[in-house]
Amino acid sequence: MYQLDKDILNLIFENLKVNLYPCLLVNKTWCETIVPIIWKNPWNDLIGSLYFKREKSLLKVIVSHIPDEKKVKEIFYYLKINQTEIDSFQRPLFDYISFCKHLNLGSIMRIINNIIDSSERLTVQDEIFNLFVNENIRITHLYIPNDFNYQIHLIPGARSCFSKIKFLKCSTNINNNILIGLIEMCKSIKELKLVIERFNNNYEIIKLIEAQKRLVRVHFELSYYNSLFPQDGSFGKVLENSLIKHSNTIQYFTAHRPISTEILSSLINLKGLELRGNFLTPEKWKNLENASLPSLQFLKLNGLPFNCIVSLIKNTSGSLVEIELCDYFYYSENEYKRIIQVIYQNCPNLKYFTFSPQVTDILETEKLLITCQFLNGLHIINRKYIDWDSLFKVLIKASPVRLYKFYFEVNEPIKLESLKYFIDNWKGRRPILLKIKCMYTGIDTEMRNLLKKYLLEGLIDTLYEW
Repeated sequence: MYQLDKDILNLIFENLKVNLYPCLLVNKTWCETIVPIIWKNPWNDLIGSLYFKREKSLLKVIVSHIPDEKKVKEIFYYLKINQTEIDSFQRPLFDYISFCKHLNLGSIMRIINNIIDSSERLTVQDEIFNLFVNENIRITHLYIPNDFNYQIHLIPGARSCFSKIKFLKCSTNINNNILIGLIEMCKSIKELKLVIERFNNNYEIIKLIEAQKRLVRVHFELSYYNSLFPQDGSFGKVLENSLIKHSNTIQYFTAHRPISTEILSSLINLKGLELRGNFLTPEKWKNLENASLPSLQFLKLNGLPFNCIVSLIKNTSGSLVEIELCDYFYYSENEYKRIIQVIYQNCPNLKYFTFSPQVTDILETEKLLITCQFLNGLHIINRKYIDWDSLFKVLIKASPVRLYKFYFEVNEPIKLESLKYFIDNWKGRRPILLKIKCMYTGIDTEMRNLLKKYLLEGLIDTLYEW
């Protein structure tokens, strides 16, 4: 029974989207269940204003696993840890590194470079990489930064350590020796995220793509400078053509550069598509107006020409269940109105929609709510003026029965009276799952208290705020 309870706890904690650290103190069972979950990807917590302090704490724990205690104390000295703490050093309670499945080499290098003086860095690198790359560790997610030259594939045990890789993120100008090692060791990558550089791209990366048994998710992103000043179009074409071998298995595809109609239409089982342009070269996306995507369910578009958006939605044959439209402010009011029309005319199965209703298309929003009866979530982004009173009236009047998830992402706070009117008139329906993100000012105390009141009354089921 104990084992069953622990399995159930593990399932709950794996799917719980909250800070798990306070739960460590509940009891021994909870602690033993949560520690492996947290350490599956310890690099996740290196965000926020306290990142430097977190980096040092994480590095300290990692170094504590080094077998040679003398070496541990030597590196602690490099970390400027006080002598009393060094003298009282004890081994960790858990073998934390054994739980690690995500190896973020960029995070490791950044931590070392931020904290360790240059004269000691190489020694620390060797010790840390040997902890994570050996026969006893099975990494499933590998992140390799740009300009990474450490020959990790030559570390003893690397072949078995990386044999189960199912996710890889790397730059297209990856070191050739490392790339050759990956081609030999990694055959089961299911998700590949390539950051396409402006120059010096390594054409051998095509062999890595071709070597995989079953690619399911592929992301072609652009590096920062390549997104500003795109180059190396010939490499992009070669990269596209390498997908043909996997055209039957790829289900999710992301491209931050124009892609040919032939390649996109060849992905016959494609379920999710994310395309990002920059509005500077709309003619390069024109060919996608003829793309056929009959199985597509998830569509995210950012910075694409108006005609391309309309055609892509029309060519999905009514299969779309989720649409996300970004950078709406580049389109005219009539264009945006037409996009919403095309959605409710061609997407009867739509369940989740991200958009920014403008003043002139409130009527079209109402028609979308009436037509798309499977809709259960709206993500409303406000970067310009929205008539919230009119929008809330339409939501109350025309929302389908299934709709209960609302995510309001705004620059300025929604007026308290407007939000109160909306929630008060939602009574009698399914309680709202509400997310509110106020970019510049946050949520004030008065609104927070009002939302907590609705939470207690059951009008709001779950509340997330930023």
